[in-house]
Formats: sequence, structure tokens, C-alpha cells
Amino acid sequence: MTETLSPIGDVPNPFARKLARITLTPHTLAFFLLSIIHCIAQGLTAAFLYSEDAGTSAFVNSILHIAEVPRNEVARLFRDGDNLTLKLCTAAPIGDVYKDCTTIWETGMTVNGTGMFVPRTVALEDLVFQAAHTSFVRRAPEGTSLTAIRDPSTGKVSAVEMVYNNGGNSVVLSEQCARMLEYPGRILDNSQREDLALIGSQFWLLGISTFGILWNSIPHIWAVVFARVMQTAWATYTIWRTTDVKLRYYKLIVDGATPCHFDYMPSYFGTRLALQIPELILNVTALLSTSFLAWHIVKGYSSSTIRRVGPPPRVMRLYKANLINIWQFFLIDSMFLQLSLFFTVTAISLWIDQLRNSEISVLAKRSPLYYALFIFTAATIIPWMAMGWFSVRKEMKLLIGAFLFLNVCYIVGWGVMFYAQVYLWTFIEWPFFACTTIVSFIVLIGALVFGIICWTGFGQGLAHYLHVEAVLTDSDFDADVFTNEDTEKGSSTASSPGIRCPSALGDPGMEGIPTIKKDGNWNFADADLDKPRIYMVDFLESKGSTSSQPN
Repeated sequence: MTETLSPIGDVPNPFARKLARITLTPHTLAFFLLSIIHCIAQGLTAAFLYSEDAGTSAFVNSILHIAEVPRNEVARLFRDGDNLTLKLCTAAPIGDVYKDCTTIWETGMTVNGTGMFVPRTVALEDLVFQAAHTSFVRRAPEGTSLTAIRDPSTGKVSAVEMVYNNGGNSVVLSEQCARMLEYPGRILDNSQREDLALIGSQFWLLGISTFGILWNSIPHIWAVVFARVMQTAWATYTIWRTTDVKLRYYKLIVDGATPCHFDYMPSYFGTRLALQIPELILNVTALLSTSFLAWHIVKGYSSSTIRRVGPPPRVMRLYKANLINIWQFFLIDSMFLQLSLFFTVTAISLWIDQLRNSEISVLAKRSPLYYALFIFTAATIIPWMAMGWFSVRKEMKLLIGAFLFLNVCYIVGWGVMFYAQVYLWTFIEWPFFACTTIVSFIVLIGALVFGIICWTGFGQGLAHYLHVEAVLTDSDFDADVFTNEDTEKGSSTASSPGIRCPSALGDPGMEGIPTIKKDGNWNFADADLDKPRIYMVDFLESKGSTSSQPN
């Protein structure tokens, strides 16, 4: 009586195969489900933060718009202990441009009655009122409306009257106060951009988590862990930053000695902290669970790959120092590629949004060059990532040369951007942009270094190794059915529950194999490779026999 094993080319339908990989182990299933849960939970938290930032920013920008505050100036706050100095500059406030800055307020400045506030006893017929603007009630004082007050002699806006509590109270913002609101207004604008980037990061994390599980991709799994570390660190920092911004806001705007001496965002900081604390808890939970599950998943994937593709022990001793090390370098390089895609695209997108929708658009002097660099990077980064992936997997020297060239172009091109004062100012003044840019440079440099290391390892069997692993993975090959015993030890198949089978890197001409078929999936014209062909093996086992016999 004989038992026939199905050829490894017979595979289930794609949906069943993907479901099998998701439910391969409890760890893979938990990793996939937690990725979905955290994407929804953290995405919603970031969306609520965005709603709060957007509503408050809209109210502050309404004041700036009605007060006709010019857009060709940026606010720069200097801190010396408890002393604050706020300057408004018509050029990026770095280097020797301080001659373009004027001090709008500093701690200890005396508030005189002239020019600071519009008198509330001015005759109605002497004032020109602009149409009222109603803001979001939840972000501003209750029942708020804004009205511009113009100087009848010049026609310019000299103050803004804010009526709140449904007409029960009012306050007048002087021109100086309105200009001081440029500082919190810019912080709020940048906070919106951060929120959108974090919302996008949740969908990116879900995407690479799913890809990593469906394709048994170790680089994608480790990229998720790295991103979780970054997000947790940032969530921890933002809680401190919110309290610090609140302190600065109160000293500049709310304190009784300031030109404004009124709280225009009464519920903002409390609401933001109430959302940021659960966001931090979610990030910590995601980091701990992802790290634990990723460790077990990667261990399983690594051992499965070595059992499927690794040579028998005799050959392993010869190749371990080279092939396995190059394979590990390839995994690290692939992880950097995944991270580069997100962090580089995020960094350049934040910059281009600043260049289009903030005061930087007025101050920038070489905007066409900045746009050209952005378009070049955005158009080539996905092909660049594909080049890095396929050139190493198939040991294609020309392709990896193009990959490394583009990598250097990205690093040099965006490194030169620091000579642009508006870019350097944005980097200094905006912590989220600075962190994202630094991480993007780190992962780009990492991709370059490990790409070079992989290039130097061409010709040591990595392309053949990865191809065999991919073929066996796609065929749902179960490594536990077979053994890769060393023939030098003379062990018989009778002492092993498995069935003797040649290794993927071993000699296919072994006894006990009745049928050998050349793999039709590998086209050697795709790459300049001189590697042994891969063979699919069909065989029969006679029950009760001590060794496999051909039919």
C-alpha cells in the first residue's frame, strides 16, 4: 500500500492561502487583529485631536483675518527663564536678519493706554464696523461673534470687537493683541498638520502589518515595531509640549499685564490633554503588544525560512558566515526601505504644505527650486524602493547602482535644503517636522549603507536563496514534513518520522526520488545569475518500509 503526497505545486485558492497565513499561529492572528483595533482607536483619537485643533485654529485665524494682520511676518518667541520676548519678523528669524524683526511684546513691558486698546466709549458714528463672523461655539467663548473696528481717518482696522455669551459680554482686541495671536495661531496650524500625518501613519501601519503577515515579511514586521517606538516617544513628548504651550499662551495672552489679558481658547488645552492621555496609553499598549508578538512571529518566520531553504548541516557550515549574514543585511535594508517611504514622504509633504499654506510662502525666495525637488522626490521614491527590493533579491548590479545613485540624490538634495533659511527656520521652529526629517535622513542613510553591504555580497547565493524561499512559500510548503539530514552522519530514514528530501540548496540527484520537475516559475533571463535550477519533487512512500523507494 502506498501513500501519495501532493506535489508542492498544488496550492489552495489565494483567499484560503491568505487566511491560512493570518491564522498560521495565535501570534500572527493576534498581531493582525490588534493592528486593526489600534488603527481604528488611534485613528479616531487623532481625528478628534484634529477636530479640536482645526476648530480653535479657525477661530484664531478669523481674528487675524478680520484684524487684517499682514501675512508677510512670522512670530518668534525668545525665552530667558521666565522672561518672554515675542518678535515679528518679515524674514526667517535666523542668522543676520534680526534687523527685520520688531519686538511686539516682552515680559515687564508697561501697557500704556495709547494705541494698545480701542476706547470702549468711542461714538458709534465715528466707527466703521465690518460684518460679524460667528465662530465654532465649542472652541471659542460661548456665542461668539467678531466685528472689525476701523479708524475713520485712515480706513484701516484698528481693533476687533468680540461679543460672547450670546451678546452678554464683549471685549476689544487692539491691533497689538491681534498681531500677538499670530504666535498661537501658527502653533495651531502646525498641530493640524501633525494630526493629519498621525492619522495617515495609522493606515500605513495597518497596511505594512497586513503585508508582513500575508507575505511572511520580516522587514515589514520590524518596521512596524520601529514606527511604534517613534509614535510612543512622540505621544509622550506631546503631553509635555501641550502643558508648555499652555504656559507660554497664558503668559503672552491671558495674563493681566499683557495687551490681550483675555482667554480666547478657554477649553482648548483641557480638551487636548484629555485626548492626548488616552492616546499615549494606546501607543504604549500598541508598542508592548506589537513588540511581544513581533518577536515570536519573526522567530517563527526565521526558523521556517531556514528549514525550507537552508542547506543541510554540512553545507550550512560552509555558507553560514556569508549567505546567512547577507540575508540578514538584506532584511535590515528592506526594513529601512519601508520606513523611508513613509518618513520621507511625510517630511517633504509637511514642508510643501508650509510652502503653500503658511507665511513661509511669502518669505520664500526660491520656491520653484523647492517645488522641483519635492516633485522629483515624490515621483521617484516608489520606483526607488522597488529598485532596492528587486536589485538585491535578484543581484542586479545596474539596478542597484541606480538605486544607490537616487539614494545619494535624496540625501544630498534635502541636505542642501538646510542652506535655505525658510527651511532651516521651519526645522528649528516646528518639533514634529524636525523629528520627521531627522528620522527620514536616518532611514535613508541606513538604506544606503546596507544597500552597499548587500551589493558587496552579490555572487554568494542570496538571489537563489530568496527565490527558493519565495517559491516554497507560495507553494505552501511545510518544512516539518521533510528533514535535511547530513548524509555524512549516515542516519537512516527509519529513525526519523520525516521523509528524506533534498535541500533547496543541495544536490537534487538523491536516491528515493522518482520524479524530478524543473520549476517553470524562474526565468534566468531576468537576471545575470549562474545559479543551480530549482526542482519540484513528487514522490511516493511505501508504508512500513525503512526508506523511500522509487515506483
